[in-house]
Amino acid sequence: MVDASQSAGSIPIDVVRDNIDIMALPGHKGLLGPQGTGILYVKEGIDLKEYSQGGTGSESESMLQPEYLPDKFESGTLNTPGVAGLCEGVRFIEKVGIEKISKHKKLLVEYLVEELKKLSYVIIYGGTSYENRTAVVSINVDGIDSSDVGCMLNEKGIAVRTGYHCAPLIHGIINTNYKGTVRISPGYFNTIEEVEKLITAIKEIY
Repeated sequence: MVDASQSAGSIPIDVVRDNIDIMALPGHKGLLGPQGTGILYVKEGIDLKEYSQGGTGSESESMLQPEYLPDKFESGTLNTPGVAGLCEGVRFIEKVGIEKISKHKKLLVEYLVEELKKLSYVIIYGGTSYENRTAVVSINVDGIDSSDVGCMLNEKGIAVRTGYHCAPLIHGIINTNYKGTVRISPGYFNTIEEVEKLITAIKEIY
């Protein structure tokens, strides 16, 4: 079972080659769709129990949940506008090409990490290698709480995420239990100039 939150839409994924049985893909990150959307891939032959039942629309005359996919997992009215938005995001990725998107994000991350490495007061988590890394860089600024860094960056027009990033257990391993991290996620529409603005802002904050 693969959590493809930070990889779907950013790097090529082949469920057959990579031997993936189940994969969850959020729509609002690399797939460029709206929040509240996503995709669940289930390999043929795997039997999962649905977590909710009723209101499928496809067998309204029955009191039982359909056994066939995708209806088995689609109780209630679907978020049709959200699905349409997600579809457009995927179409854009197919039009541009995931290799081009991946190359641009890698360029931004390489530049970001190289510039951050020059700042002795910045801690970079996850190493500084670019191999097997998506466009996510988690940092802390020495002596400043991650939420304060995020707030000050926000005041400068720079959006990052701070805290525990839905992964509280990892913070015990990287010793950030009581401060979390600042997560920087350069996207396809970001530029080198915007990364430079971020670096300058971190210097000013420190």
